[in-house]
Amino acid sequence: MKTNVRANIELVAQVVIAIAIVITASVLVKRTVFPGQVRGEMPTINAGERLAFQNIDWAKNEKSLVFFLKKDCPFCTSSASLYRELVHEATKRNVKCVAVFPNTLEDARKYLQYIEVPIEDIYTGPLRDLKISGTPTVLFVDRTGIVRSVWVGAQSEHEQEMRDKLVALFDS
Repeated sequence: MKTNVRANIELVAQVVIAIAIVITASVLVKRTVFPGQVRGEMPTINAGERLAFQNIDWAKNEKSLVFFLKKDCPFCTSSASLYRELVHEATKRNVKCVAVFPNTLEDARKYLQYIEVPIEDIYTGPLRDLKISGTPTVLFVDRTGIVRSVWVGAQSEHEQEMRDKLVALFDS
């Protein structure tokens, strides 16, 4: 009887190990053969790429600061004071400020009022189509639509560095 139980336990253990090996191998193959297409991974825009956003005529402005936000994003809300300051500095230097939300236009307007970030140019649509992997994301874009700088996520530890770099870009 003991031999039979032991044999069954060994068989179950071997089956579990075989299943784990198959799953691990399939994940590794998928990541190798299809990089960037694994479920949950999103493409991310990088500096030097063109922002494929049809609604904005980039040539109208030498420089633009584009904020990708979401109304229920806690990192967007916690960064509101930095965004207010950046919008103020950008406006003084004739840098266009734009906000893009995956939410409705009404929700976007209410959210900007709530966090007291005075951006008038608001657009809505799927962020994935613009290669935005998460919120908040801030892009500095030139008159040709080329992204010159990218910041993703809350910048609480790097606020001064971000502020200094952007002000230098505003003045360049």
